[in-house]
Amino acid sequence: TLAKDELKELMISAKKDESEFVRMQAENVERWTVMLAAGELTPAGYKKFVSKMDVLAKLETIKLEVAAKASAQRLADGIQKYVIDGLCKLL
Repeated sequence: TLAKDELKELMISAKKDESEFVRMQAENVERWTVMLAAGELTPAGYKKFVSKMDVLAKLETIKLEVAAKASAQRLADGIQKYVIDGLCKLL
């Protein structure tokens, strides 16, 4: 019961997330869970879908980490070029 309630809360929260990826994955899990309960999806099929989603989520996390690092590097490069090398030399 506790896990069921926690899963419900997780899905509610994920559906409201600003990330389209997170919202879509929450909708997928909800749909697959309903299909499993209705007998339209086997437990093995459910596990397969969820495992593939887990891999996608990990890849998305890596992509976001790389994007964040790239943004931070661009900011640092810009500060170096325009502020330190440019503006500070004028001061």
